[in-house]
Amino acid sequence: MQLTPLYLDTETFCETPITNGTHRYAEGVEIIMWQWAVGDGPVEIRNGDDNIDDLLTLLDDPQYEIVIQNSAFDRTVMRHACGIVIPVERVFDTMVCAMAHSLPGALGTLCSILGVAVDKAKDKEGRTWINLFCKPQPKGRKIRRATKATHPIEWQRFRDYGGLDIEAMREIYKKLPRWNYRGAERELWMLDQKINERGVLMDLDLAHAAIRASDRAQKIHAADAVRLTNGAVTRANQRDKMLEHILEAYGVGLPDMQISTLERRIDDPDLPVQLRELLAVRLQASKTSVSKYKRVLNGVSADGRLRGLLAFCGALRTGRWAGRLWQPQNLARPTIGNEEIERGIEALKADAEDLV
Repeated sequence: MQLTPLYLDTETFCETPITNGTHRYAEGVEIIMWQWAVGDGPVEIRNGDDNIDDLLTLLDDPQYEIVIQNSAFDRTVMRHACGIVIPVERVFDTMVCAMAHSLPGALGTLCSILGVAVDKAKDKEGRTWINLFCKPQPKGRKIRRATKATHPIEWQRFRDYGGLDIEAMREIYKKLPRWNYRGAERELWMLDQKINERGVLMDLDLAHAAIRASDRAQKIHAADAVRLTNGAVTRANQRDKMLEHILEAYGVGLPDMQISTLERRIDDPDLPVQLRELLAVRLQASKTSVSKYKRVLNGVSADGRLRGLLAFCGALRTGRWAGRLWQPQNLARPTIGNEEIERGIEALKADAEDLV
């Protein structure tokens, strides 16, 4: 049976930055606008508090193929904000289809590449309206949240932008190739969506403990840096000050403070012992990054699971998965046994890492 396309899009507001990931964002999301169209029919636009029973009827009807640009976002926010569950099997994702054919996923870029007519291209002013209505305004402004009540003229422009999004998506849908977004490849994408929605259970106690341990280590490194430089460098991660001190105090010019440079020069017998000790302090400070742990804490859902970590065909040239948010494909390979790792984790959680 030939399915009729139902083009769907939402605009949302949330206090949580989208950089924390779709699933963390969606836990506090509010849908402020709905846009849809059936086939070549007119675009319907409703405010978030309007009645959408007619849209719900369409979503429940299996004769429609639900076409969404970046469906992982819209399906997730609809589930959290309204309890609307759209099975991934019914979705045609224009962004994923484009990426599966080594095309960029951004709607505006696709319009340019595929020659979508200017009047149906994504509105260049769209980013302005997104920043105004979909995010909290900067601190210090009288109005912290812009709405249709506070900015009625701009809101109408925002609605126009939403309509253009549907128009652009409809034209993109008609022009996209299909050969690599069907059959087994499409089934892989549907499995990818289920994996991303299930997520991975995180050890949040370990993440907090690692950050505490890093803070303690950085204080120790800072004290060592002050001692070894007579106060010229107050933190071990002060790159420029450390390079300047090494040049002035020892007459040694280093090209950079990269780990490879430090490891090479630490073993240089021609360098003074105190300088080699300073380089060792800097090297240790360079290896205490906790950015992954912080991303876990910022992105984890309320149930302790981290979701949305994989992007299907995220590497456009090869079609491989790409990591998102936390880069699960870029974890260090263990060099010690599991028992030793477990002992280290327990010591870390007890703030006693020095005992291991």
